[in-house]
Amino acid sequence: MKIRKPRLLKKGDVVGVCAPASAPNANENINRGIRYIERNGYRVKLGKNIFKRHGYLAGTDAQRASDINDLFSDPQVRAIFVARGGYGSHRILPMLDYTCIQQYPKIFVGYSDITALHLALFTKTGLITFSGPMVASDMGTSLSGKAEESFWDTLTSPAIPKPLSCPDNLSQSHPSKAKFAGRILGGNLSLTAALVGTEYFPPIRDIILLLEEIDERPYRIDRLLQQIRLAGILKRSSGVALGQFINCTPGTGKPSLTLNQVFREVFATFPYPVFGGLQYGHRKNSFTIPVGTLASLNIRSKQIEFLEAPVQE
Repeated sequence: MKIRKPRLLKKGDVVGVCAPASAPNANENINRGIRYIERNGYRVKLGKNIFKRHGYLAGTDAQRASDINDLFSDPQVRAIFVARGGYGSHRILPMLDYTCIQQYPKIFVGYSDITALHLALFTKTGLITFSGPMVASDMGTSLSGKAEESFWDTLTSPAIPKPLSCPDNLSQSHPSKAKFAGRILGGNLSLTAALVGTEYFPPIRDIILLLEEIDERPYRIDRLLQQIRLAGILKRSSGVALGQFINCTPGTGKPSLTLNQVFREVFATFPYPVFGGLQYGHRKNSFTIPVGTLASLNIRSKQIEFLEAPVQE
């Protein structure tokens, strides 16, 4: 597979904004997010269907796919930021113009439901994308501190991103080497599991599997991880990095394994590191992860170390 790195973002560039999944709602101020982008020195171009509504979706499948295709083909647009996640990204995967995207690789940013697009774009085009803050739900509300620095540095600098700490070592194996390398792939657990077995999941080995989740009971986390395991993805992996699992608690009064028990039992037989506690996922000020980038898990420092820059000049 040929890896495609987008051009880095420069002041004055045009950033396209679209909504491939659900529409921004009253609690998410997309206008504040747009002003945030502009204050940082960029121009904004909205997808023509961004304010459409179709039930729980931001317009019909054709409308949402059209916005992505149009922004990738627009020579003025240098990056595409997603308004919010929600639901529906995987519905438009067959409607994307992968030939055009391959011809015009651009920065593409989002997370949560947008995981489906990250995996599909990497599989079909080799494009490195960015699991990072969204315009309405993050830029319009709470992006700040080191997470904000991480976001802009990753998109605007040709340097290799700084390592990210994963303080919890959940591995039960005792690997014979200190570092395990691979391309970091994944994102939201539900969306990652949903694409396994489809033409949109990358058919490569040496994956560093990145996972996070929100509002799922431990038994559901178990079921999703078992789907990934039974499909052979864990055998093709060289390590696992777990972000935040928000509100993933047992039902009141019901017997349950803890999340750490689930993780230890699922990953017990695999001879590579399983790190947890990464500041990534459905939380304020999540760090930006370049999906598809070559990285390694360092057992001694308990860090994700990136081995290449995700953008080029």
